[in-house]
Amino acid sequence: MMVNIPFQKDYAEAYDFLYQDKNYESECDLIEEIFRKFASAKIRTILDLGCGTGSHAIPLAQRGYRVTGVDLAEDMLQQARLKAHSLPTGQLAFLLEDLRRLSLPDQYDAVLMMFAVLGYSTTNEDILAALNSVSRHLKPGGLFICDVWYGPAVLRQRPEAKEKTIRTGQSEIIRNASGTLDIFRHLCEVRYRLRHLQDGQVLQEAEERHIMRYFFPQELAFFIRQAAMEQIHISSFEDLARSPAEDTWNVLVAARRL
Repeated sequence: MMVNIPFQKDYAEAYDFLYQDKNYESECDLIEEIFRKFASAKIRTILDLGCGTGSHAIPLAQRGYRVTGVDLAEDMLQQARLKAHSLPTGQLAFLLEDLRRLSLPDQYDAVLMMFAVLGYSTTNEDILAALNSVSRHLKPGGLFICDVWYGPAVLRQRPEAKEKTIRTGQSEIIRNASGTLDIFRHLCEVRYRLRHLQDGQVLQEAEERHIMRYFFPQELAFFIRQAAMEQIHISSFEDLARSPAEDTWNVLVAARRL
Protein backbone atom coordinates (compact mmCIF):
# COMPACT_ATOMS: atom_id res chain seq x y z
CA MET A 1 0.00 0.00 0.00
CA MET A 2 1.30 3.45 -0.95
CA VAL A 3 1.82 5.69 2.09
CA ASN A 4 1.45 9.45 1.62
CA ILE A 5 3.17 10.36 4.92
CA PRO A 6 6.91 10.00 4.33
CA PHE A 7 9.51 8.32 6.53
CA GLN A 8 7.39 5.64 8.13
CA LYS A 9 8.91 2.74 10.13
CA ASP A 10 10.16 0.53 7.28
CA TYR A 11 11.73 3.43 5.41
CA ALA A 12 13.21 4.93 8.59
CA GLU A 13 14.87 1.63 9.55
CA ALA A 14 16.39 1.33 6.06
CA TYR A 15 17.28 5.03 5.73
CA ASP A 16 20.88 4.99 6.96
CA PHE A 17 21.65 1.89 4.89
CA LEU A 18 20.27 3.60 1.78
CA TYR A 19 22.41 6.69 2.34
CA GLN A 20 25.56 5.04 3.70
CA ASP A 21 27.45 6.46 0.70
CA LYS A 22 26.44 10.04 1.54
CA ASN A 23 29.37 11.89 3.09
CA TYR A 24 27.79 13.66 6.04
CA GLU A 25 31.14 14.60 7.56
CA SER A 26 32.07 16.41 4.36
CA GLU A 27 28.70 18.19 4.40
CA CYS A 28 29.37 19.28 7.99
CA ASP A 29 32.70 20.63 6.74
CA LEU A 30 30.74 22.74 4.23
CA ILE A 31 28.45 23.97 6.99
CA GLU A 32 31.46 25.02 9.06
CA GLU A 33 32.99 26.71 6.03
CA ILE A 34 29.85 28.85 5.75
CA PHE A 35 30.09 29.58 9.48
CA ARG A 36 33.66 30.81 9.04
CA LYS A 37 32.81 32.86 5.98
CA PHE A 38 29.59 34.56 7.08
CA ALA A 39 29.07 34.35 10.85
CA SER A 40 29.33 37.65 12.69
CA ALA A 41 29.94 35.86 16.00
CA LYS A 42 31.12 32.41 17.08
CA ILE A 43 28.57 29.69 16.37
CA ARG A 44 27.86 27.67 19.49
CA THR A 45 24.21 26.59 19.22
CA ILE A 46 22.48 24.97 16.24
CA LEU A 47 18.85 24.11 15.54
CA ASP A 48 18.59 21.32 12.96
CA LEU A 49 15.09 21.34 11.47
CA GLY A 50 14.05 18.13 9.73
CA CYS A 51 17.00 16.37 11.34
CA GLY A 52 15.89 12.87 10.32
CA THR A 53 18.18 10.19 11.74
CA GLY A 54 20.59 12.82 13.04
CA SER A 55 23.32 12.38 10.45
CA HIS A 56 24.19 16.08 10.51
CA ALA A 57 23.20 16.80 14.11
CA ILE A 58 25.34 14.05 15.63
CA PRO A 59 28.68 14.89 13.95
CA LEU A 60 28.10 18.59 14.63
CA ALA A 61 27.49 17.82 18.30
CA GLN A 62 30.66 15.71 18.29
CA ARG A 63 32.50 18.78 16.99
CA GLY A 64 31.46 20.71 20.08
CA TYR A 65 28.26 22.50 19.04
CA ARG A 66 25.15 22.30 21.21
CA VAL A 67 22.52 20.95 18.84
CA THR A 68 18.74 20.57 18.97
CA GLY A 69 17.24 18.35 16.28
CA VAL A 70 13.57 18.56 15.32
CA ASP A 71 11.61 16.19 13.11
CA LEU A 72 8.00 15.22 12.48
CA ALA A 73 8.78 11.52 11.93
CA GLU A 74 9.05 9.64 15.22
CA ASP A 75 10.52 6.58 13.51
CA MET A 76 13.39 8.68 12.15
CA LEU A 77 13.99 10.20 15.59
CA GLN A 78 14.15 6.73 17.15
CA GLN A 79 17.05 5.92 14.82
CA ALA A 80 18.70 9.24 15.70
CA ARG A 81 18.47 8.60 19.45
CA LEU A 82 20.00 5.15 19.07
CA LYS A 83 22.96 6.62 17.19
CA ALA A 84 23.45 9.47 19.69
CA HIS A 85 23.38 7.43 22.92
CA SER A 86 27.08 8.01 23.72
CA LEU A 87 26.96 11.81 23.53
CA PRO A 88 27.04 13.79 26.80
CA THR A 89 23.73 14.93 28.25
CA GLY A 90 22.95 18.47 27.13
CA GLN A 91 25.09 18.31 23.98
CA LEU A 92 22.28 17.05 21.73
CA ALA A 93 18.50 16.82 22.05
CA PHE A 94 15.86 15.51 19.66
CA LEU A 95 12.28 16.80 19.61
CA LEU A 96 9.17 15.51 17.85
CA GLU A 97 7.60 18.66 16.40
CA ASP A 98 6.20 20.14 13.18
CA LEU A 99 8.87 22.67 12.22
CA ARG A 100 6.27 25.01 10.70
CA ARG A 101 4.57 25.44 14.10
CA LEU A 102 7.64 25.18 16.27
CA SER A 103 7.88 27.52 19.24
CA LEU A 104 10.92 26.92 21.43
CA PRO A 105 12.01 29.25 24.26
CA ASP A 106 15.56 29.64 22.89
CA GLN A 107 17.11 31.37 19.90
CA TYR A 108 20.09 29.85 18.13
CA ASP A 109 23.27 31.01 16.44
CA ALA A 110 22.45 28.92 13.36
CA VAL A 111 19.47 27.03 11.95
CA LEU A 112 19.83 24.21 9.42
CA MET A 113 17.44 22.53 6.97
CA MET A 114 19.60 19.95 5.24
CA PHE A 115 18.88 17.31 2.60
CA ALA A 116 16.12 19.29 0.86
CA VAL A 117 13.94 19.53 3.99
CA LEU A 118 12.46 22.88 2.89
CA GLY A 119 11.12 21.14 -0.23
CA TYR A 120 8.69 19.13 1.91
CA SER A 121 6.84 22.42 2.43
CA THR A 122 4.99 22.34 -0.87
CA THR A 123 2.71 25.39 -0.80
CA ASN A 124 3.67 29.04 -0.61
CA GLU A 125 1.94 29.26 2.77
CA ASP A 126 3.87 26.30 4.16
CA ILE A 127 7.17 27.65 2.84
CA LEU A 128 6.59 30.96 4.59
CA ALA A 129 5.53 29.16 7.77
CA ALA A 130 8.73 27.10 7.71
CA LEU A 131 10.96 30.11 7.03
CA ASN A 132 9.20 32.23 9.66
CA SER A 133 9.91 29.42 12.13
CA VAL A 134 13.58 29.61 11.14
CA SER A 135 13.59 33.37 11.61
CA ARG A 136 11.96 33.43 15.04
CA HIS A 137 14.43 30.82 16.32
CA LEU A 138 17.50 32.70 15.06
CA LYS A 139 19.37 35.29 17.04
CA PRO A 140 19.68 38.64 15.22
CA GLY A 141 22.49 38.20 12.71
CA GLY A 142 22.27 34.40 13.01
CA LEU A 143 22.76 32.15 10.00
CA PHE A 144 20.30 29.93 8.15
CA ILE A 145 21.70 27.19 5.91
CA CYS A 146 19.68 24.88 3.68
CA ASP A 147 19.88 22.96 0.46
CA VAL A 148 17.05 22.72 -2.05
CA TRP A 149 16.27 21.25 -5.44
CA TYR A 150 17.13 23.85 -8.06
CA GLY A 151 14.27 24.46 -10.48
CA PRO A 152 16.27 25.13 -13.68
CA ALA A 153 18.19 21.87 -13.18
CA VAL A 154 15.05 19.86 -12.34
CA LEU A 155 13.33 21.06 -15.52
CA ARG A 156 16.43 20.43 -17.63
CA GLN A 157 17.36 17.01 -16.27
CA ARG A 158 13.92 15.66 -15.30
CA PRO A 159 13.48 12.89 -12.72
CA GLU A 160 14.57 9.42 -13.84
CA ALA A 161 13.56 5.96 -12.69
CA LYS A 162 16.33 4.58 -10.47
CA GLU A 163 17.08 1.41 -8.54
CA LYS A 164 19.46 1.16 -5.61
CA THR A 165 20.57 -2.09 -3.97
CA ILE A 166 22.27 -2.24 -0.58
CA ARG A 167 23.65 -5.54 0.73
CA THR A 168 23.67 -6.01 4.49
CA GLY A 169 25.20 -9.35 5.43
CA GLN A 170 22.92 -12.12 4.17
CA SER A 171 20.15 -9.75 3.14
CA GLU A 172 19.66 -6.86 0.74
CA ILE A 173 17.54 -3.75 0.51
CA ILE A 174 16.25 -2.70 -2.90
CA ARG A 175 14.74 0.73 -3.45
CA ASN A 176 13.04 1.71 -6.68
CA ALA A 177 12.29 5.40 -7.25
CA SER A 178 10.38 7.18 -9.99
CA GLY A 179 9.25 10.79 -10.28
CA THR A 180 6.77 12.96 -12.12
CA LEU A 181 6.68 16.74 -12.34
CA ASP A 182 3.85 19.20 -11.71
CA ILE A 183 5.40 22.16 -13.50
CA PHE A 184 2.64 24.62 -12.64
CA ARG A 185 3.05 24.08 -8.88
CA HIS A 186 6.84 23.52 -8.91
CA LEU A 187 6.44 20.01 -7.49
CA CYS A 188 8.00 16.62 -8.06
CA GLU A 189 6.15 13.51 -6.89
CA VAL A 190 8.65 10.78 -6.03
CA ARG A 191 7.34 7.25 -5.53
CA TYR A 192 9.52 4.85 -3.58
CA ARG A 193 9.16 1.09 -3.44
CA LEU A 194 11.28 -0.54 -0.76
CA ARG A 195 11.94 -4.28 -0.49
CA HIS A 196 13.99 -6.11 2.14
CA LEU A 197 15.08 -9.53 0.87
CA GLN A 198 16.88 -12.48 2.42
CA ASP A 199 17.99 -15.41 0.29
CA GLY A 200 15.82 -14.05 -2.50
CA GLN A 201 12.68 -13.99 -0.38
CA VAL A 202 10.88 -10.73 0.37
CA LEU A 203 10.78 -10.16 4.12
CA GLN A 204 9.31 -6.64 4.07
CA GLU A 205 7.86 -4.39 1.41
CA ALA A 206 6.76 -0.78 1.67
CA GLU A 207 5.83 2.07 -0.65
CA GLU A 208 5.92 5.79 0.04
CA ARG A 209 5.04 8.91 -1.92
CA HIS A 210 7.15 12.03 -1.31
CA ILE A 211 6.00 15.38 -2.74
CA MET A 212 8.92 17.78 -3.14
CA ARG A 213 8.95 21.48 -3.99
CA TYR A 214 11.75 22.74 -6.23
CA PHE A 215 12.81 26.37 -6.23
CA PHE A 216 13.91 29.10 -8.60
CA PRO A 217 16.51 31.62 -7.44
CA GLN A 218 14.41 34.78 -7.34
CA GLU A 219 11.40 33.18 -5.62
CA LEU A 220 13.69 31.65 -3.02
CA ALA A 221 15.33 35.00 -2.27
CA PHE A 222 11.84 36.55 -2.05
CA PHE A 223 10.53 33.93 0.40
CA ILE A 224 13.62 34.34 2.57
CA ARG A 225 13.21 38.13 2.62
CA GLN A 226 9.55 37.80 3.60
CA ALA A 227 10.72 35.90 6.68
CA ALA A 228 12.97 38.78 7.82
CA MET A 229 16.17 37.24 6.50
CA GLU A 230 18.56 38.18 3.72
CA GLN A 231 19.97 35.61 1.32
CA ILE A 232 23.76 35.97 1.33
CA HIS A 233 24.91 32.90 -0.58
CA ILE A 234 23.75 30.40 -3.22
CA SER A 235 25.97 27.87 -4.93
CA SER A 236 26.30 24.32 -6.14
CA PHE A 237 25.88 22.00 -3.16
CA GLU A 238 29.28 20.39 -3.63
CA ASP A 239 31.28 23.55 -4.37
CA LEU A 240 30.69 26.87 -2.62
CA ALA A 241 32.61 28.69 -5.37
CA ARG A 242 30.43 27.35 -8.20
CA SER A 243 27.28 29.21 -9.21
CA PRO A 244 24.06 27.22 -9.68
CA ALA A 245 23.47 25.96 -13.20
CA GLU A 246 21.22 23.57 -15.10
CA ASP A 247 23.39 20.64 -14.01
CA THR A 248 23.23 21.42 -10.26
CA TRP A 249 20.12 19.62 -8.99
CA ASN A 250 20.98 20.52 -5.39
CA VAL A 251 22.04 24.01 -4.38
CA LEU A 252 23.28 25.30 -1.04
CA VAL A 253 21.76 28.50 0.33
CA ALA A 254 22.74 30.70 3.27
CA ALA A 255 20.84 33.62 4.76
CA ARG A 256 21.25 35.97 7.70
CA ARG A 257 18.57 37.04 10.19
CA LEU A 258 17.91 40.76 9.88
